[in-house]
Amino acid sequence: MKKVLNLSDYLKFTPLLLTYFLISLIKFHDILIGDEDDYLRYADNLLKGFYANDNPQHDYLWYGPGYPIFLAIFRFFNCNLLIPKLFNCLFIYFGNVMFFKSLKKIIPEIQAIFLTSAVGLYYPFLAFSIPSLLTEALSYFLICSLILNFSLFILNNNKKRMWIAVISLGYLALTKIIFAYVIMMLFIIFIPFLMFKKTYKVFKKYILLLFLSFCLTTPYLVYTHSLTGKLLYFGDSGGMSLYWMSTPYKGEFGDWHPFTSLETKPKIYKNHAMFVNTIKNLHPVEKDIALKKKAIQNIKNNKFKFFKNWQYNLSRLFFNRPYSAYNEPRYSFVIDYLFNGILLFLFIATIFLNFKNIKKISPLFYFLGTFVLVYLGGISLLSCYPRFLHILFPVIIMWTSYTINEFVNLKFKYKD
Repeated sequence: MKKVLNLSDYLKFTPLLLTYFLISLIKFHDILIGDEDDYLRYADNLLKGFYANDNPQHDYLWYGPGYPIFLAIFRFFNCNLLIPKLFNCLFIYFGNVMFFKSLKKIIPEIQAIFLTSAVGLYYPFLAFSIPSLLTEALSYFLICSLILNFSLFILNNNKKRMWIAVISLGYLALTKIIFAYVIMMLFIIFIPFLMFKKTYKVFKKYILLLFLSFCLTTPYLVYTHSLTGKLLYFGDSGGMSLYWMSTPYKGEFGDWHPFTSLETKPKIYKNHAMFVNTIKNLHPVEKDIALKKKAIQNIKNNKFKFFKNWQYNLSRLFFNRPYSAYNEPRYSFVIDYLFNGILLFLFIATIFLNFKNIKKISPLFYFLGTFVLVYLGGISLLSCYPRFLHILFPVIIMWTSYTINEFVNLKFKYKD
């Protein structure tokens, strides 16, 4: 055991990196699946000097530009699709190393190795994120970078680390636009604490991080404003997700369905075809507005059904179930319930213990805990899936580890 502990942090997790490369090679496919072709199309648009799709057959401002900016490098050099997919391995590997570096500041190193390895070998996340040209691996890396560098900024007042944390959070907001709204909500929550002498010094650091991170998104916001005339417009995908979450129909659980394939789902098509046909020729921004209006109307008229959909949504987030007809879960019952069930139990216990000991919490975990709760609260109102939770594993586990170590007072003895 001493030999393992004496290795550099990067060497400790080399077996994980080799495992990731193996998964990438075994599961490699050069046929584009799901959203992959959309991300590549946006990357191609960037190389042509614009971003939004002007072809009505394609999405308009569906995603943030963070991942397409990364892909544009490989499109410029006409690389094989395997190359950016291999970068997914590196993103997750370096993310895990940063996660470990963060963990070992609050718990014994052997525990940090175990937890990092457990997260680093969580197969549903690896099987989805490694072989796909999607945002999950990059987002995981950025979240781990945010945790490590922001903690060093808070604990050591390291300005260099602050700027790395700013870039990590800002680019995360451009990669997954839900985090742009998380930044805005955290800003609103934390601003009042600047009024109090006791909390001013710490919360000033929170506000500085949030403000500078949000500033990194302003060039994109200026661009979307020039197209739509709307302020703080990050994308047009939210309306459709909220629409499906608001569904009032029996047998539907708030999961997402593409409008283009509704005719292959007779039960769902029967419920939604009339409204969907009235908006199909609208401009994407107008369609997004119409979907949000319809969703709000559905929620007002069917409050209890929306509450049930919200419960279903949380169940899907943690346990990958239930789904409406035609949508089937990918992974096994054991994988979905065993790991995530333990995580959910510890997460609920963490929230309880933090509220119980709210005056004793380290300043770092005021931020990280609120970050987790705001993100999960926001994402739970839209159609969501386990991959939206997977990228947050490092924050949740770090928060849980700190809480147990600080407030439960478990004592362990280690023998080599």
